[in-house]
Amino acid sequence: MRLPKGWIIGLSIWSFCLTARFDLAAEGSVAAGGGTYFVGPGIRTEFQFDSAHVQCKIGHSVMPDGTGFQMFMFSKSIDSVKIDAAARTVTIKGTMVSEVNLRFTDGTTATLTETVPFVAFAKDSGAAGADTFSLTVIYKDTPALDQFDLFGSPATFAGTVLTGNVTVK
Repeated sequence: MRLPKGWIIGLSIWSFCLTARFDLAAEGSVAAGGGTYFVGPGIRTEFQFDSAHVQCKIGHSVMPDGTGFQMFMFSKSIDSVKIDAAARTVTIKGTMVSEVNLRFTDGTTATLTETVPFVAFAKDSGAAGADTFSLTVIYKDTPALDQFDLFGSPATFAGTVLTGNVTVK
């Protein structure tokens, strides 16, 4: 039986992708983490990540003008994962949804939602209380109220992990 040329090319690409995926697993490289850190005074942030998902949230905060604030960011796709086991770092790039809920002092509310490119970076220090996590996103500036107005762009949410752990090996 003779396979058409398209089938042979397709099977070759498929086997290459499988081999590349298994090579990563064969190296034993793993990166995952979760916990909390402060991105500013009194602003506790929760994060979770692994090679398939990144998320970060601020459950509640109050801005200097009295506006109530909640934020949730979660990955829609992961484009690349770079694990450096020797340096104990991981860099994850992809696209995520960033949603902010605002409650203004006059009682009105606004929900700002945007799909943004992101880079997450974490370092496993090997010692309790010294791991780090950061998430950098690129917001778009529009004529309306948007997340660019709140955070600028690029916006980096980073800190030393207070509770939880980052594991890179």
